[in-house]
Order: sequence, then C-alpha cells, then structure tokens
Amino acid sequence: MAVPASMTTLNLSGKFSINKTLSHPAEEILELQGVALLKRKAMGAATLTVTMKHNKNDSGEECLSLEQTIAGLDLGEPEVKVLNWVEQTRDTKLIGTVVTKAKRVKVDEVENAYLKEEWSADTLENGCILVHVAPAGTESWSAEQTWGIGEVNGERRHVRRIAFAGPNKKLEHRFVYDYRE
Repeated sequence: MAVPASMTTLNLSGKFSINKTLSHPAEEILELQGVALLKRKAMGAATLTVTMKHNKNDSGEECLSLEQTIAGLDLGEPEVKVLNWVEQTRDTKLIGTVVTKAKRVKVDEVENAYLKEEWSADTLENGCILVHVAPAGTESWSAEQTWGIGEVNGERRHVRRIAFAGPNKKLEHRFVYDYRE
C-alpha cells in the first residue's frame, strides 16, 4: 500500500511491512552477514514489520526510532538512529554488534549511483536518510543505505536501497514497504 500523499522524508513516522513481491530477497545479504541458515529461512518465510517514529531528541537532533518485528523471531530492543553522522555501537540479536551512523543528505550528495535511483520529487527536494552499517571490530562487510519515499510502479512507497559489500561480493538490493498506519 502506498504511503499517504502527505508523507515525506521530513516525517517517516508510521508502521510498514516489507512487500516481498516488490523487494529483493534478503537471504543472500543475511548469509554474507553470517546469519545461520535456519534463521535466514525463517526470515524469508515471515513478514518483517517496522514501526518508525520520526522526531527530535532533547538536543534538537533529528531521530528515527525503529522497532522491527518478525513473527516468531526476537529481534531485540528498539533502535534509535540519530541523524548526526556520529557512530553508534549497538548489539543485535541477528548479526551481533554493529556500528551505525546516519544523516539526512541531498540525493545528489550520495556517491553510489544505485542508491540515488527512483526517488520521489519530495525526497529529491528534502533529502534522503543515508545510513552506514558495519560489524564492530571487523571489516568483513558493510552496507550503505538510502531511505526515503520512492516511486515504485507509479506509487509512492517507503523504500530502502542498499549497496552491500561482503567478502568477495557486492550486492545492490531494494526493500519496498507497504504502509500500514
């Protein structure tokens, strides 16, 4: 389901479910991140739901609070991404300890061409959310992501584009979400 016409990257608050038909499968990325086969299969069969709250913290910095759920899998505590490009270390139940950083950028400032594709006019105007994720203490993989409102089959959708660099492999994936509320 498309996002409301009023939704932009200036306020991504809402509940979203992954659209498996419009998204690339996550299994290959999860495998390169070291996720066990049984968990990868369970995640592929289940539907990921993300609840986001987009606000400002007490210091006035833009933040995204995310709670991800998959039926039958405990994904751990909610995550807060402060959009200030300062590294944050976080323990995850799925892929271990990761270092993340995020910020708002104009799409034309993004270096990877794949991460710049298919954005709505308002995302081009207001910027996308640039996210970098890598495991703590190792250089085994990294993921550069852009989040925003994309144009998918003529509809405005919450989209995350991912440029993943793993051991001897680079992948480009797109995750498209259905708006729930």
